[in-house]
Amino acid sequence: MKIVITDGMHEADYIIGMYNTRENDIIVLNESEDACKYLSVSNGIPVMKGNCTRETDLREAGAEDADLFIALSKNDMNNYVACKTAKMLLGVKKCIATVVNPKNVEMFKKLGVDSVISSTYMLGESIRNAASIESLMKTLSLEDSQVVIMEIGITENLRVCNKTLKELNISNLSTVSMITRNQKSIIPNGNTMLMKDDKVLVVTTEENRETITSVFQRKA
Repeated sequence: MKIVITDGMHEADYIIGMYNTRENDIIVLNESEDACKYLSVSNGIPVMKGNCTRETDLREAGAEDADLFIALSKNDMNNYVACKTAKMLLGVKKCIATVVNPKNVEMFKKLGVDSVISSTYMLGESIRNAASIESLMKTLSLEDSQVVIMEIGITENLRVCNKTLKELNISNLSTVSMITRNQKSIIPNGNTMLMKDDKVLVVTTEENRETITSVFQRKA
């Protein structure tokens, strides 16, 4: 999947870490020289300095025909222009924009941005199941999207602990994008084993969320 990420600092770093795998082609464009250096060193990928609202800069970065375009500028209008440029002129399939002003959410949607996320909303919500799992999971749902991002904590009393991802047999329902272990990020594969105190980032759909939750909360 070809993913373009524009602007942002720590938000961009987090999303790059989620999707920076062999299966994905990550393109990063940032107007800040400091952010370019930080993101490049942090993720080991090239980051182009440029203006996300300029078609020429987006083309030079290689944004044409991207599957996903994510605009993370603190300037709402920049995000809107970037998304519209990518969608109308570069053939990008889906655009997501963050906005500072929540009043822009509905307006941007009406103007054709596929998904608009307000940074003032609580995107995280606790999974309302057993109290033991409530403290282990949190979920982000992208507005008007079927994509759900789940952060799951692994404890030794869970059946998934000391199991490989291949053994979980959930690849047709979700993708485990990243594991945080001892303050280090791991990009997993099927042979990666889940261990006590791991934090696992799972990308799934709204339809499969309950199934994935039940897999991870099952006691040993």
